[in-house]
Amino acid sequence: MEQRPLDPEQASPSSGFIQLDTEMSPGEQASLTGVLAMVKPKVSLEIGTYQGGSLMRIAAYSGHVHTFDLVSHVETHLSNVDYHLGDSAVTVPQVLSELAREGVAVDFVLVDGDHSRHGAYLDACNVFDSPATADAVILFHDIANEGVRAAVQDALKGRDFRFVDLSFAVSAQAPPLLGECWGGIGLVARGGALWPHPPQVRANAGWPTTIQPGLLWRALAPVREAKRWAIYRLRPLIRRRRGVRGAGTPAP
Repeated sequence: MEQRPLDPEQASPSSGFIQLDTEMSPGEQASLTGVLAMVKPKVSLEIGTYQGGSLMRIAAYSGHVHTFDLVSHVETHLSNVDYHLGDSAVTVPQVLSELAREGVAVDFVLVDGDHSRHGAYLDACNVFDSPATADAVILFHDIANEGVRAAVQDALKGRDFRFVDLSFAVSAQAPPLLGECWGGIGLVARGGALWPHPPQVRANAGWPTTIQPGLLWRALAPVREAKRWAIYRLRPLIRRRRGVRGAGTPAP
């Protein structure tokens, strides 16, 4: 795969300040930017492009980016980005296998795609198991969500990592008793570039959200799980009836 560097004139100015038109909180944006500045990635991956808010920031700090989404929601395509459409459970391992065959190392990954427990688990496993990401730093957005966090925790089992902090950036939202909690960033380092210290898994890797919740919140976990189960089974039916949401310009 040809890796095209970003033309500085096409770099988004929003990469240097807090954005309002993004699903990341100011603290999460600062955390993302800080990690990118430390890693200085030559090649990055993003799972979950949506409208490209985080992508602009990643592209500004990366030599080349591969971004993945089910359908396109973006209106502008950046010169140093390859846009991959389709099910990430299929497209991500395909691209990672091709990069590994070519000897291309992925330095940075942002996972913010399928938020169902099964889909998030597949995304995490595909990233964790690729030789191309052997030294990568991987960020998981919406790690405060119980389903997403449980998926990442499941994927961590039986695998070795240099550093794991699933409360790297705490969600700005207090965990609701009956609703879903979103936001927060978890960090997993496979190699030692960012963490040149003895391997460490922070205690928060076992927490159900980015903070230690109270007893009532824990007691209502089965209710939230039942709601989540219903939502992720009804949503595909609703979307098929209404048509694909937010389909924008096709990727080049």
